[in-house]
Amino acid sequence: MSFIQDEQFGEIVNFDEIRTSLRRIYDVIVPKFNMMRLLEILTDDFGDSPSHMIAAGASILAYQMLPAAGEHELAEKLKREGSIFTLGWTEEHTGTDLLSLKTHATPISDDPDERNYHITGGKWMVNNSYHADYHCVLAKVDPEQNGPRSLSLFLVPRSSTKNWNRLDTHVLRNMVLTEFDIDGPGILVGKKGHGLTIVQQMAAAARYQCSFIGLQMMREAIPASINWLATKNIFGKNPIEFSNVFRQLYNLSLQSANLDFMFHRARTLNASSFLMFHGTMMKSFLLLRINELLSQNLLVVGSKGFTKESPIGRNVIDSFVLPVFDGHYTLNTFLTAKHAPRYLSADRREDAQERLNFLREEMYCQTVNGEMEFRPRDVRQPDFFDFADYFKQLQLPINLPAEQMVQGMQQMLEQVDTFTSLGSDPEYKYKAGDMIHWMESVLSAAEMWAVTQFDPYLNAVIQQYNGFTKAFNDVVSEGNLDVPFFTPMHQMPLPENIENRAQFLLDMANVHKKIRAVPVTAR
Repeated sequence: MSFIQDEQFGEIVNFDEIRTSLRRIYDVIVPKFNMMRLLEILTDDFGDSPSHMIAAGASILAYQMLPAAGEHELAEKLKREGSIFTLGWTEEHTGTDLLSLKTHATPISDDPDERNYHITGGKWMVNNSYHADYHCVLAKVDPEQNGPRSLSLFLVPRSSTKNWNRLDTHVLRNMVLTEFDIDGPGILVGKKGHGLTIVQQMAAAARYQCSFIGLQMMREAIPASINWLATKNIFGKNPIEFSNVFRQLYNLSLQSANLDFMFHRARTLNASSFLMFHGTMMKSFLLLRINELLSQNLLVVGSKGFTKESPIGRNVIDSFVLPVFDGHYTLNTFLTAKHAPRYLSADRREDAQERLNFLREEMYCQTVNGEMEFRPRDVRQPDFFDFADYFKQLQLPINLPAEQMVQGMQQMLEQVDTFTSLGSDPEYKYKAGDMIHWMESVLSAAEMWAVTQFDPYLNAVIQQYNGFTKAFNDVVSEGNLDVPFFTPMHQMPLPENIENRAQFLLDMANVHKKIRAVPVTAR
């Protein structure tokens, strides 16, 4: 994808190229939502340019608000035009607190079914806003209200916006993020007062799409580092042959495979009550782990990561916008915290073999799950199962204390609840959600080993368990809780006598290939 030199904004993404791809992507959103095909088009067209991918992604997410609101005819009409959309939510004084928005919508008549409104207000830090044809704007009909039914969604044409001011950013500098004013007509989308419900329905799928962009940055940067270090020489020797460098690249490749599997596992299982639960984990836990991984990757590679043409440094900077923007990772972790008691006390028995076979067959496939059709009420109560029993069925060849993990978490939460000052503290609510994410990540890594039958992936299980252990022990220590600490596990030794270390690392990172290599008779 190319950049153009704009007289007003300098070097920016080529929005004409984006329009061409958007026409194809809208076709897999309406009439039937196909997330995997949508992600494939994003990869094919923008996989080497995060700025283009995020600019296109912003329009896609805004467009998805139309089918989420039941406006299928309007969505069909606008997709034929190849329109660019924006998410007109954020206002500088509110951040993620949507209920505090000040943008106001006034109906042009007293007709209770009136759909035409005059919108006044302003939005801040909006991607594509200067080049968009339409803005999907959240506003209040009654500015005195601040409850869940105070927000409505409106489709606002570009002609109703003015006073654009570009906001310079440290990341993704080729995009155009602005603040602007709204003063003009808009059309009500969906039902009045259902703006937040529409956002929730759209967000159930949108969290995966946002996470996928981070995943693509990781998929691009890690192999680039391996290939670079496999070709250069230091002191007459290839750095990948140094034990410390190989160990670091081994961990990067292993975690890259783990995060890749975690994402596609969630997408495969999301045609169920787990849609929102997995989505909140993708938008917070997974993206933060990708940020960490890309940062470590840059440190391993060194100076090459600072060159402009390399994705190694560029991607670590650009990736931070995905979870951090207005603290979305915090909000999503709070949502998970609400599930902690049910997650830990679930006694339903999940058939491990049946689930593993399903993952082998369905992961990375273009199965149409219709995620946009799920109503928020359908995914608020995930059908959790017995965590410890499931690990017994997996029969891991390592002594992972799954039952003690559940008991330790229950003790920790009970201890926190006994101290009113802690139980009501947002810090501990966040940590409760984070701990559930860590437990689910251990489960995901164990399934990666079981699905692929690739023993080096056992170290991914141990690494995730050790991540859980550190997070758990930190909470116990900081809160001075009367709960036993967990002991980290020793990793298995690195494989020896590897003929081609670079190829070994690239193959280990390719978890999709490992799944397809499992004999059919084992499925």
